[in-house]
Amino acid sequence: MYKKHILDNGLVIVGEEIPYVNSVSFGLWINVGTRYEDKNINGMSHFIEHMLFKGTKNRSAKKIAQDIDNLGGQINAFTSKESTCFYVKMLDEHIYTGIDVICDMILNPLFLEEDIIKEKSVVLEEIKMYDDSPEDLAHDLLFELIYKNEGLGMNILGTRNSLDNINRESVIEFFDNYYVPKNCVISICGNFKFEDIVSLLNEKLKGWNNNNFNSIDINKCEFNSGVVKKNKDIEQINLCMGLKSIELESNEVYALSVVNNIFGGSMSSRLFQNIREEKGSVYSIYSYPTLHKKSGVLNIFASTSEKNLNNVYSSILDEIKLLKDNYLTADEIEKSKEQLKGNYILGLEGIGSRMMAIGKSQLLLKKLNTPKDIINNINSITINDVKNVIDKTFNINTSAVCIVGKDVENIKI
Repeated sequence: MYKKHILDNGLVIVGEEIPYVNSVSFGLWINVGTRYEDKNINGMSHFIEHMLFKGTKNRSAKKIAQDIDNLGGQINAFTSKESTCFYVKMLDEHIYTGIDVICDMILNPLFLEEDIIKEKSVVLEEIKMYDDSPEDLAHDLLFELIYKNEGLGMNILGTRNSLDNINRESVIEFFDNYYVPKNCVISICGNFKFEDIVSLLNEKLKGWNNNNFNSIDINKCEFNSGVVKKNKDIEQINLCMGLKSIELESNEVYALSVVNNIFGGSMSSRLFQNIREEKGSVYSIYSYPTLHKKSGVLNIFASTSEKNLNNVYSSILDEIKLLKDNYLTADEIEKSKEQLKGNYILGLEGIGSRMMAIGKSQLLLKKLNTPKDIINNINSITINDVKNVIDKTFNINTSAVCIVGKDVENIKI
């Protein structure tokens, strides 16, 4: 059973006590990412994620790592388009140390000028690393096209130019604006007592204030169709497509997952079986939904040789048309629902994934669904639900395409 408490400063704490395990996973979530950034400081959310590991008033960067490593724990963080998360996983007897480290990082960052200069160089190398990955590059360029001039379309890492614009003053201003209790959620799962953690956090975070924070309003992002090409001296052509789809808040997310399983979400899917296994045209091909608040895309990716590109693209379009014309049978839907439930239940076996799920849900959707709720939602999907989400998603007229590979500017698609 999930528990929830709101501290006096507005910080929401959600947790799940699992007494039969020997560990605890703890995450601090902030509702900030590229969606909330200005183009001139694109990458700021990710940069601050890095900077919080560079040291506090109480710990050096090395000591932050040592305090967790020496106890056999794990500490990490990530930034997405709409959220940032700092998390630890510890043996239950050491979780108070893990919580102390995360709280120290959020309350007492130094943001030293010399560290900022050094970390800009680190992030630049990270940008170069992702530029060397054509699959990542294709996805990034696709979203730049789909959500042009919007935060959702900007690269999480930023650009070389925007990185140059980041300085200590802008870091502190951005941090003070967004890293406040009312814009954050703490999620915790494992062997712990919820009331004890609430009491601990209430004491540790009582001085953390909201700096006159006002809730953030976001607008629906318009979907832009088109084709973008990027020359890269590599062996294969990387094809990435995006279809306009439903938003994260939609009640149809489970129906979309059922459809995606059959279309391209697994090894038994139509894309994989028909284009890889039967035709032998690709090595990698798959689809997956990327859903945000008030916006959503179904992504399709394939990597192939130049000689196979047009056939692969045509085959994908044929599968979209087939799905659009004939929908799915009742038997296919039931099998996909079982697959979806199995994947979900297996994922619950890790406390880290449970912590991530409830933290993200509370942060972005302001609600928690129990495992029983989610299973019931999957079971309740009807043929009409599936038809409706197919009609909303699988439309070539609202699609975008990115091609990354050698001499692709001359390729017509």
